[in-house]
Amino acid sequence: MKNSTSSDRLTVDFSGIALPEIVMAGRYDYHHAHPPLRPHMHQDIFEICLLERGAQSYFVGTDRYDLTGGDVFITKPGEVHGTGEEPENKGRLYWIEFKRIPSGQSFLGMTPQESQVIMRRLLALPERHFRNGDTLAPTFERIFSAHADRHNPLRSADVRNLLLRLILDTIAITGRKRAHPCVIGVQKALRHIEQNPANPPSVTRLAQVAGMSESYFKVTFKKETGMAPGEYANWRRIEMAKRLLRLSAHPITRLAMELGFATSQHFATVFKRLTGVSPKVFRQCAVLYPNFQPPSSGAGPDFHPAAKPAWPFLISEPTSVQEIERARIGRLPTILHKRGAPHAAPVGH
Repeated sequence: MKNSTSSDRLTVDFSGIALPEIVMAGRYDYHHAHPPLRPHMHQDIFEICLLERGAQSYFVGTDRYDLTGGDVFITKPGEVHGTGEEPENKGRLYWIEFKRIPSGQSFLGMTPQESQVIMRRLLALPERHFRNGDTLAPTFERIFSAHADRHNPLRSADVRNLLLRLILDTIAITGRKRAHPCVIGVQKALRHIEQNPANPPSVTRLAQVAGMSESYFKVTFKKETGMAPGEYANWRRIEMAKRLLRLSAHPITRLAMELGFATSQHFATVFKRLTGVSPKVFRQCAVLYPNFQPPSSGAGPDFHPAAKPAWPFLISEPTSVQEIERARIGRLPTILHKRGAPHAAPVGH
């Protein structure tokens, strides 16, 4: 396995520095929506995710978790998880996968007894979604930098100590900072946004609702939600649009007006920027194939480099329901090649 780097993604493989218990770590910094992360699981592997910026929904089984900037999300060995029908949204996310260590073995240089304390604490977590994980991001970056420093004779020791620090700090966060509602002023602003989907309030109005100065409100809102107020309001409108497209037969132009967009074209532009497809294709796919993929199982860079395009989020948007059907039954590479797009990558973050 090798490291993988692109303009918006980094994945790191630790097998070359004698750390077999760490499967991989990575970071993406997406500036537009990417295909959904299909349902999958990792046997005997924990996964810790830090959403540093943006908003993202994950499912574990049928349970949905809505993350915003600063949230930590943990999955345990054998748990089926993914983003469901939701795309991997614009934002920055870090993740690490590491093995569940059997009794009697060492984890990152600890004694077998200490190693089992770590395993038991992670397995016993009653929750999986926690706030205030911002302090983990610098540790992730230090891990990537230390791993890249091939001239350092203590490279393996540096990386091992930083990995252990990351996991211990994560456990500390789970012990004191379960996901909780935002500060009261921001809660009021969020309710105001939800209650006025067709008339997105200005930042000035939201600051008044929150009882804060405008400058302090913008800083606080972004710290609590991971997004600027206007970006959050647009995201919520598109989330509502997705529900309406699935559940109603109203024309798209009518839905656009009901959600406060000046024109259906503006609505389609914002919708595609945040989901990866047009409202029309999203509705066609949601009607045709509400349950698109069984869980798969695997781990590591060959399994988790990028989400594989699957309906409704194809690399190149189909022009007809027939193309969606062909993609669904296994002819997606043909469609992508015909349009000059790259071939699909394996499933994963």
